[in-house]
Amino acid sequence: MPSSLGAFTRATSTFEGEVTRHDWYSLDADPTLTLYTGDPVIAQSLVPRLEAFLPRRAAWQRAATDAVVVQFSSEPATPEELDEAAADLAVESVYAYPDGSVVVNLTDTCGTHFLEGYWPAVRFDRDDTVTEVTVEA
Repeated sequence: MPSSLGAFTRATSTFEGEVTRHDWYSLDADPTLTLYTGDPVIAQSLVPRLEAFLPRRAAWQRAATDAVVVQFSSEPATPEELDEAAADLAVESVYAYPDGSVVVNLTDTCGTHFLEGYWPAVRFDRDDTVTEVTVEA
């Protein structure tokens, strides 16, 4: 699916023995961009959401790394801790969902913040406010 961001490719995965089926459009970029739907009409409608979100990368990237530190700290975060996380956690992928939310997956570039095979994910609502921080595997 061509867009102003590039050509998204449809991907499907199924798991044998399970009903689970994943269907989405993805663009191999930096970061990887994914439209989390298999419906081409809905996918096309998600492109403007990414177009509005991506140009403000510095702001949402810092909001995401700060949210991770706040979520997983037992004490109030120091400016140094926030800066360290901003330097160590890199954006790997961005997912746009039909409800207008965007999820940013981060990778631990130094391997000291998260166990191997785990990464933090930060969900932004349609107003670009952080609503959830999780650890994915």
